[in-house]
Amino acid sequence: MKNYRFLLSGYTRRTNKGIHVLDIRVDKSGVEDHSSLLLELEDPSYLAISGDKLFALSSRDRGGVLAYDFDRDGLNAKLINGVYQLGKAPCHLYFDQQRARLYASNYHLGRLDIFGLDKGGLSLVDSVELEGSGPVSPNQDGPRCHMALMAPNGQHIMVVNLGGDRVQTYAIDGEGGLRLLASYHTKAGMGPRHLVFSPYSKYLYLVGELDSTVEVLSYDECSGRLVHINIVSSLPEAYEGLVGNSGAAIKISNMKNQKGKYNLYVSNRGHDSLSVYEIGDNGDLSLLQNIASGGKNPRDFALTPDEKYLLVGHQDSDDIVLFKRMEDGSLSLVKKLDSRLDEIVCILPFD
Repeated sequence: MKNYRFLLSGYTRRTNKGIHVLDIRVDKSGVEDHSSLLLELEDPSYLAISGDKLFALSSRDRGGVLAYDFDRDGLNAKLINGVYQLGKAPCHLYFDQQRARLYASNYHLGRLDIFGLDKGGLSLVDSVELEGSGPVSPNQDGPRCHMALMAPNGQHIMVVNLGGDRVQTYAIDGEGGLRLLASYHTKAGMGPRHLVFSPYSKYLYLVGELDSTVEVLSYDECSGRLVHINIVSSLPEAYEGLVGNSGAAIKISNMKNQKGKYNLYVSNRGHDSLSVYEIGDNGDLSLLQNIASGGKNPRDFALTPDEKYLLVGHQDSDDIVLFKRMEDGSLSLVKKLDSRLDEIVCILPFD
Protein backbone atom coordinates (compact mmCIF):
# COMPACT_ATOMS: atom_id res chain seq x y z
CA MET A 1 0.00 0.00 0.00
CA LYS A 2 1.20 3.51 -0.88
CA ASN A 3 0.04 6.76 0.69
CA TYR A 4 0.66 10.12 -0.94
CA ARG A 5 -0.15 13.63 0.19
CA PHE A 6 -0.25 16.84 -1.86
CA LEU A 7 -1.01 20.53 -1.46
CA LEU A 8 -3.18 21.94 -4.23
CA SER A 9 -3.82 25.63 -4.80
CA GLY A 10 -5.06 27.92 -7.52
CA TYR A 11 -7.48 30.67 -8.34
CA THR A 12 -10.72 31.22 -6.43
CA ARG A 13 -12.91 32.84 -9.06
CA ARG A 14 -15.41 29.97 -9.19
CA THR A 15 -15.81 27.19 -6.59
CA ASN A 16 -12.26 26.80 -5.28
CA LYS A 17 -11.78 28.28 -1.79
CA GLY A 18 -7.99 28.27 -1.40
CA ILE A 19 -5.36 25.68 -0.44
CA HIS A 20 -6.37 22.03 -0.16
CA VAL A 21 -4.72 18.87 1.14
CA LEU A 22 -5.22 15.84 -1.08
CA ASP A 23 -4.60 12.34 0.30
CA ILE A 24 -4.28 9.38 -2.06
CA ARG A 25 -4.02 5.73 -1.07
CA VAL A 26 -3.04 3.13 -3.66
CA ASP A 27 -3.26 -0.60 -2.95
CA LYS A 28 -4.21 -3.81 -4.71
CA SER A 29 -7.91 -3.01 -4.43
CA GLY A 30 -7.56 0.33 -6.24
CA VAL A 31 -7.22 4.04 -5.48
CA GLU A 32 -8.94 6.06 -2.77
CA ASP A 33 -8.64 9.81 -2.37
CA HIS A 34 -9.86 12.54 -0.04
CA SER A 35 -9.41 16.31 -0.10
CA SER A 36 -9.83 18.87 2.66
CA LEU A 37 -9.50 22.63 2.83
CA LEU A 38 -6.32 23.71 4.64
CA LEU A 39 -6.64 27.48 4.20
CA GLU A 40 -9.41 29.64 2.84
CA LEU A 41 -7.50 32.24 0.87
CA GLU A 42 -8.11 34.44 -2.15
CA ASP A 43 -6.23 33.30 -5.28
CA PRO A 44 -3.28 31.41 -3.73
CA SER A 45 -1.93 30.77 -7.19
CA TYR A 46 1.45 29.37 -6.17
CA LEU A 47 3.05 27.76 -3.11
CA ALA A 48 6.46 26.92 -1.71
CA ILE A 49 7.11 24.61 1.22
CA SER A 50 10.25 24.07 3.27
CA GLY A 51 10.39 22.18 6.56
CA ASP A 52 7.72 23.64 8.84
CA LYS A 53 7.20 26.74 6.69
CA LEU A 54 4.58 27.25 4.00
CA PHE A 55 4.59 30.24 1.66
CA ALA A 56 1.63 31.30 -0.45
CA LEU A 57 0.55 34.04 -2.83
CA SER A 58 -2.65 36.00 -2.47
CA SER A 59 -4.27 38.75 -4.50
CA ARG A 60 -5.42 40.40 -1.28
CA ASP A 61 -4.59 44.14 -1.16
CA ARG A 62 -3.23 44.18 -4.72
CA GLY A 63 -0.95 41.21 -4.30
CA GLY A 64 0.60 39.62 -1.24
CA VAL A 65 3.16 37.04 -0.13
CA LEU A 66 2.27 35.12 3.04
CA ALA A 67 4.31 32.98 5.45
CA TYR A 68 2.83 30.27 7.69
CA ASP A 69 4.01 27.88 10.36
CA PHE A 70 2.92 24.57 8.91
CA ASP A 71 2.14 21.54 11.06
CA ARG A 72 2.38 18.68 8.56
CA ASP A 73 1.05 16.05 10.95
CA GLY A 74 -1.84 18.06 12.36
CA LEU A 75 -2.53 19.71 8.99
CA ASN A 76 -2.64 23.17 10.47
CA ALA A 77 -1.21 26.38 9.04
CA LYS A 78 -0.79 29.44 11.29
CA LEU A 79 -0.11 32.80 9.67
CA ILE A 80 3.22 34.36 10.69
CA ASN A 81 2.85 37.50 8.59
CA GLY A 82 2.37 38.76 5.07
CA VAL A 83 3.82 41.45 2.81
CA TYR A 84 1.05 43.19 0.90
CA GLN A 85 0.61 46.03 -1.59
CA LEU A 86 3.05 44.58 -4.11
CA GLY A 87 1.15 46.21 -6.97
CA LYS A 88 0.23 42.92 -8.64
CA ALA A 89 0.29 39.37 -7.30
CA PRO A 90 3.42 37.36 -8.19
CA CYS A 91 3.06 34.11 -10.14
CA HIS A 92 5.84 31.91 -8.72
CA LEU A 93 7.67 31.34 -5.44
CA TYR A 94 11.03 29.76 -4.66
CA PHE A 95 12.52 29.46 -1.16
CA ASP A 96 16.26 29.26 -0.55
CA GLN A 97 16.43 27.52 2.81
CA GLN A 98 20.19 27.99 3.21
CA ARG A 99 19.93 31.80 3.08
CA ALA A 100 16.32 32.11 4.31
CA ARG A 101 15.38 34.01 1.14
CA LEU A 102 12.06 33.82 -0.68
CA TYR A 103 12.02 34.78 -4.37
CA ALA A 104 8.69 35.97 -5.77
CA SER A 105 8.45 36.30 -9.57
CA ASN A 106 6.04 39.03 -10.66
CA TYR A 107 4.83 38.44 -14.21
CA HIS A 108 2.76 41.60 -14.54
CA LEU A 109 5.39 43.97 -13.16
CA GLY A 110 8.42 42.29 -14.73
CA ARG A 111 10.10 42.21 -11.35
CA LEU A 112 11.73 39.75 -8.97
CA ASP A 113 11.04 40.54 -5.32
CA ILE A 114 13.33 39.04 -2.67
CA PHE A 115 12.13 38.55 0.90
CA GLY A 116 14.10 37.69 4.00
CA LEU A 117 12.65 35.36 6.62
CA ASP A 118 13.46 35.66 10.32
CA LYS A 119 11.60 35.11 13.59
CA GLY A 120 9.45 38.14 12.83
CA GLY A 121 8.39 36.76 9.48
CA LEU A 122 8.88 37.99 5.93
CA SER A 123 10.29 41.38 4.93
CA LEU A 124 11.12 42.77 1.50
CA VAL A 125 14.92 43.11 1.22
CA ASP A 126 15.51 43.68 -2.50
CA SER A 127 13.90 43.85 -5.94
CA VAL A 128 15.34 43.25 -9.40
CA GLU A 129 13.70 45.05 -12.32
CA LEU A 130 13.94 43.04 -15.55
CA GLU A 131 14.19 44.51 -19.04
CA GLY A 132 13.32 43.58 -22.59
CA SER A 133 10.38 42.83 -24.84
CA GLY A 134 9.51 40.43 -27.64
CA PRO A 135 7.39 40.16 -30.77
CA VAL A 136 4.27 38.57 -29.25
CA SER A 137 1.65 41.07 -28.05
CA PRO A 138 0.45 41.56 -25.36
CA ASN A 139 2.50 38.83 -23.63
CA GLN A 140 5.82 40.40 -24.58
CA ASP A 141 5.07 44.12 -24.57
CA GLY A 142 7.51 44.35 -21.68
CA PRO A 143 9.51 42.15 -19.29
CA ARG A 144 7.60 39.29 -17.65
CA CYS A 145 9.31 37.58 -14.73
CA HIS A 146 7.89 34.05 -14.57
CA MET A 147 10.30 32.00 -12.45
CA ALA A 148 13.40 32.15 -10.28
CA LEU A 149 15.21 28.94 -9.39
CA MET A 150 18.47 28.10 -7.61
CA ALA A 151 21.07 26.36 -9.74
CA PRO A 152 22.38 23.04 -8.34
CA ASN A 153 25.68 24.65 -7.28
CA GLY A 154 23.75 26.81 -4.79
CA GLN A 155 25.53 29.95 -6.01
CA HIS A 156 23.40 31.09 -8.94
CA ILE A 157 19.78 32.17 -9.27
CA MET A 158 18.28 31.58 -12.71
CA VAL A 159 15.57 34.10 -13.60
CA VAL A 160 13.18 33.44 -16.49
CA ASN A 161 11.97 36.53 -18.38
CA LEU A 162 9.08 35.48 -20.63
CA GLY A 163 8.55 38.98 -22.01
CA GLY A 164 12.19 39.52 -22.90
CA ASP A 165 12.86 36.03 -24.31
CA ARG A 166 15.79 35.46 -21.99
CA VAL A 167 17.13 33.58 -18.96
CA GLN A 168 19.41 35.57 -16.67
CA THR A 169 22.01 34.11 -14.32
CA TYR A 170 22.69 36.01 -11.09
CA ALA A 171 25.48 35.36 -8.61
CA ILE A 172 24.55 35.54 -4.92
CA ASP A 173 26.91 37.49 -2.69
CA GLY A 174 27.56 36.92 1.01
CA GLU A 175 24.69 39.19 2.01
CA GLY A 176 22.23 37.49 -0.33
CA GLY A 177 22.38 40.25 -2.95
CA LEU A 178 22.26 39.48 -6.67
CA ARG A 179 24.79 40.36 -9.37
CA LEU A 180 24.06 39.70 -13.05
CA LEU A 181 26.54 37.22 -14.50
CA ALA A 182 25.09 36.16 -17.84
CA SER A 183 22.02 36.61 -20.00
CA TYR A 184 20.87 34.00 -22.50
CA HIS A 185 18.51 35.06 -25.29
CA THR A 186 16.11 32.45 -26.67
CA LYS A 187 14.70 32.66 -30.15
CA ALA A 188 12.29 35.57 -30.55
CA GLY A 189 8.74 34.81 -29.46
CA MET A 190 9.53 31.65 -27.49
CA GLY A 191 8.27 33.19 -24.27
CA PRO A 192 10.27 31.03 -21.81
CA ARG A 193 8.14 30.12 -18.80
CA HIS A 194 9.73 27.54 -16.47
CA LEU A 195 12.97 25.56 -16.35
CA VAL A 196 14.47 22.48 -14.71
CA PHE A 197 18.02 21.20 -14.33
CA SER A 198 19.10 17.68 -15.16
CA PRO A 199 19.92 15.49 -12.12
CA TYR A 200 23.63 15.76 -12.96
CA SER A 201 23.42 19.59 -13.32
CA LYS A 202 25.09 19.84 -16.73
CA TYR A 203 21.93 20.54 -18.71
CA LEU A 204 18.94 22.81 -18.34
CA TYR A 205 15.51 22.40 -19.95
CA LEU A 206 13.36 25.42 -20.74
CA VAL A 207 9.70 25.30 -21.75
CA GLY A 208 8.37 27.96 -24.11
CA GLU A 209 4.88 29.16 -23.23
CA LEU A 210 4.29 31.04 -26.46
CA ASP A 211 5.69 28.66 -29.10
CA SER A 212 5.12 25.23 -27.47
CA THR A 213 8.78 24.18 -27.48
CA VAL A 214 11.36 22.76 -25.10
CA GLU A 215 14.91 24.05 -25.42
CA VAL A 216 17.96 22.08 -24.29
CA LEU A 217 20.80 24.19 -22.88
CA SER A 218 24.18 23.38 -21.39
CA TYR A 219 25.02 25.11 -18.12
CA ASP A 220 28.49 26.20 -17.01
CA GLU A 221 28.42 26.17 -13.22
CA CYS A 222 31.43 28.52 -12.98
CA SER A 223 30.42 31.31 -15.35
CA GLY A 224 26.66 30.71 -15.23
CA ARG A 225 26.54 30.83 -19.03
CA LEU A 226 23.93 28.90 -20.97
CA VAL A 227 24.59 27.53 -24.46
CA HIS A 228 21.96 26.27 -26.91
CA ILE A 229 22.08 22.57 -27.76
CA ASN A 230 18.73 21.78 -29.31
CA ILE A 231 15.05 22.68 -29.38
CA VAL A 232 12.06 20.35 -29.82
CA SER A 233 8.30 20.73 -29.93
CA SER A 234 6.31 20.13 -26.77
CA LEU A 235 3.59 18.62 -29.00
CA PRO A 236 3.48 15.54 -31.24
CA GLU A 237 4.49 16.16 -34.84
CA ALA A 238 0.93 16.31 -36.20
CA TYR A 239 0.09 19.18 -33.81
CA GLU A 240 3.26 21.28 -34.01
CA GLY A 241 2.33 24.94 -34.30
CA LEU A 242 -1.16 24.33 -32.90
CA VAL A 243 -2.82 27.73 -32.44
CA GLY A 244 -4.15 28.16 -28.92
CA ASN A 245 -1.68 25.84 -27.20
CA SER A 246 0.82 27.05 -24.63
CA GLY A 247 3.50 25.22 -22.69
CA ALA A 248 2.98 25.23 -18.92
CA ALA A 249 4.83 23.09 -16.37
CA ILE A 250 8.07 21.16 -16.86
CA LYS A 251 9.35 18.48 -14.47
CA ILE A 252 12.17 15.94 -14.54
CA SER A 253 12.63 12.53 -12.97
CA ASN A 254 15.41 11.97 -10.45
CA MET A 255 15.19 8.22 -10.87
CA LYS A 256 16.28 6.48 -14.04
CA ASN A 257 13.93 4.31 -16.10
CA GLN A 258 14.57 0.69 -17.06
CA LYS A 259 16.96 1.82 -19.81
CA GLY A 260 19.05 3.81 -17.36
CA LYS A 261 17.73 7.13 -18.69
CA TYR A 262 15.97 10.08 -17.07
CA ASN A 263 12.60 11.38 -18.27
CA LEU A 264 11.29 14.88 -18.82
CA TYR A 265 7.58 15.80 -18.58
CA VAL A 266 5.76 18.85 -20.00
CA SER A 267 2.11 19.93 -19.81
CA ASN A 268 0.33 21.49 -22.79
CA ARG A 269 -2.59 23.86 -22.31
CA GLY A 270 -4.93 23.93 -25.29
CA HIS A 271 -3.87 20.55 -26.58
CA ASP A 272 -4.60 19.42 -22.98
CA SER A 273 -1.92 16.81 -22.86
CA LEU A 274 1.30 15.66 -21.22
CA SER A 275 4.43 15.02 -23.28
CA VAL A 276 7.02 12.55 -22.04
CA TYR A 277 10.63 12.61 -23.24
CA GLU A 278 13.63 10.39 -22.73
CA ILE A 279 16.90 12.22 -22.07
CA GLY A 280 19.96 11.06 -23.98
CA ASP A 281 23.54 10.93 -22.77
CA ASN A 282 24.32 14.32 -24.31
CA GLY A 283 21.16 15.90 -22.88
CA ASP A 284 19.10 15.63 -26.06
CA LEU A 285 15.38 14.82 -25.94
CA SER A 286 13.40 12.09 -27.69
CA LEU A 287 9.61 12.25 -27.55
CA LEU A 288 8.45 9.03 -25.95
CA GLN A 289 4.73 9.71 -25.52
CA ASN A 290 1.99 12.30 -25.68
CA ILE A 291 -1.09 11.49 -23.60
CA ALA A 292 -4.34 13.33 -22.88
CA SER A 293 -4.25 14.96 -19.43
CA GLY A 294 -7.88 14.06 -18.69
CA GLY A 295 -9.18 17.61 -18.23
CA LYS A 296 -9.08 21.15 -19.54
CA ASN A 297 -5.97 23.33 -19.20
CA PRO A 298 -3.39 21.22 -17.31
CA ARG A 299 -1.48 24.03 -15.62
CA ASP A 300 0.64 22.05 -13.14
CA PHE A 301 1.49 18.46 -12.22
CA ALA A 302 3.81 16.63 -9.85
CA LEU A 303 5.58 13.32 -9.52
CA THR A 304 5.15 11.43 -6.26
CA PRO A 305 8.33 11.27 -4.13
CA ASP A 306 8.94 7.66 -5.19
CA GLU A 307 8.20 8.67 -8.83
CA LYS A 308 5.81 5.78 -9.29
CA TYR A 309 2.89 8.11 -10.07
CA LEU A 310 2.17 11.52 -11.55
CA LEU A 311 -0.72 13.77 -10.50
CA VAL A 312 -2.14 16.48 -12.74
CA GLY A 313 -4.70 19.19 -11.96
CA HIS A 314 -6.57 21.49 -14.32
CA GLN A 315 -7.36 25.18 -14.31
CA ASP A 316 -10.52 25.11 -16.41
CA SER A 317 -12.14 21.87 -15.24
CA ASP A 318 -12.40 20.20 -11.85
CA ASP A 319 -10.53 17.06 -12.95
CA ILE A 320 -7.64 15.70 -10.89
CA VAL A 321 -6.05 12.77 -12.66
CA LEU A 322 -3.57 10.14 -11.46
CA PHE A 323 -1.17 8.43 -13.87
CA LYS A 324 1.22 5.57 -13.24
CA ARG A 325 4.83 5.98 -14.36
CA MET A 326 5.77 2.89 -16.35
CA GLU A 327 9.20 1.24 -16.50
CA ASP A 328 10.27 3.30 -19.52
CA GLY A 329 8.98 6.53 -17.95
CA SER A 330 5.81 6.74 -20.04
CA LEU A 331 2.44 7.33 -18.36
CA SER A 332 -0.61 5.12 -18.00
CA LEU A 333 -3.96 6.48 -16.81
CA VAL A 334 -4.92 5.11 -13.40
CA LYS A 335 -7.98 7.11 -12.42
CA LYS A 336 -9.77 10.41 -12.53
CA LEU A 337 -10.02 11.04 -8.81
CA ASP A 338 -13.25 11.33 -6.86
CA SER A 339 -11.99 14.61 -5.39
CA ARG A 340 -13.06 17.47 -7.64
CA LEU A 341 -11.28 20.82 -7.46
CA ASP A 342 -11.24 23.46 -10.16
CA GLU A 343 -8.77 26.25 -11.00
CA ILE A 344 -5.79 24.23 -9.80
CA VAL A 345 -2.52 25.86 -10.87
CA CYS A 346 -0.02 24.53 -8.31
CA ILE A 347 0.60 20.99 -6.97
CA LEU A 348 3.21 20.17 -4.32
CA PRO A 349 3.83 16.72 -2.79
CA PHE A 350 4.78 16.61 0.89
CA ASP A 351 5.30 14.00 3.58
